[in-house]
Amino acid sequence: MRMWLQTIGWLACAVYSTIPAFWFMIHPFAERWRSQRRSPYRVLLPLWIAMWIGMALVTQPWHRITVYQTLWSWAPAIPLFAVGIFLYSRSGKNFTAQQLGGLPEVHGAHRDQRLVTDGIRSRVRHPVYLAHLCEMFAWSLGTGLAACWGLTAFAIVTGTVMIQMEDAELEQRFGEEYRAYRGRTPALLLTLRSAKPQARPRLSADGACIQYEIEGQPRWRIAIRDLVCIAEYTTAAGPRADDYFLVFATKSGLYYEAAVYCDGRDAAIDVLSEALGRTLKLGLIKSAEFASRVLWPPSLEGHPLFMRGKEKVINPEVRQLTAPRQL
Repeated sequence: MRMWLQTIGWLACAVYSTIPAFWFMIHPFAERWRSQRRSPYRVLLPLWIAMWIGMALVTQPWHRITVYQTLWSWAPAIPLFAVGIFLYSRSGKNFTAQQLGGLPEVHGAHRDQRLVTDGIRSRVRHPVYLAHLCEMFAWSLGTGLAACWGLTAFAIVTGTVMIQMEDAELEQRFGEEYRAYRGRTPALLLTLRSAKPQARPRLSADGACIQYEIEGQPRWRIAIRDLVCIAEYTTAAGPRADDYFLVFATKSGLYYEAAVYCDGRDAAIDVLSEALGRTLKLGLIKSAEFASRVLWPPSLEGHPLFMRGKEKVINPEVRQLTAPRQL
């Protein structure tokens, strides 16, 4: 029985120890993976499995060497197993399977840009990585294998680098929202008290005005009757930064932006549709490059907001809507 547990523990730690290396293949090359037409996991998964085999082969000469041998070592190991399982179960709540698998980082057509800061992530920023470590420590404590302890130490070193890379990427993607979250929530040290979540940007409309708020403070507010054009545009900056926006042009020639992935968007669009007498439908959800499209007025629906190939140069057809009329 002990031999079987030692073998399982050694192989489990060999697999766990390669998880940071798996993410090392993703984070530095995210743009390259996103540019591929086929799923990058056709390459990533076989490479990761090869790492499992390689790590097992490297540590095989030491997989029977024990630092100690006692049944009492399983006493602290069992609670660690339970904590790891608990963290895994909590990590899956309010977090999609695509996010857990890294799709926003490697798939150009995937646009899941919401920063999740509630649930278990209000207590620890990287609960999945913490769960991995709990399982590795549990196997190391229980088996007493030198190979398990060595693999755990290796995972801690590489995992520290991986977390730094991921924090930097999330900061680029979400900006001040993530910096505030990182400042109040530890990376791996589980806290008993939830950090107060930061308010997300919000778009709202009441039939007369439309308003955009950031961190609970109004950024802009315009009267619906002053609108002459509503459009959407995407950039190639994702997933490391906001890359999908709504644009509201007014009679005075001013243009106001709002992130598409903000709270209240759908309700605000419904109110605008009713006020304008035209259903507004987003059409660039799957765009992974620079593109723009007018939603309203009907005469320009589907036309580009910006000149082809020229970012932020307004289409003359749209600019005419804001031009002062001569008497």
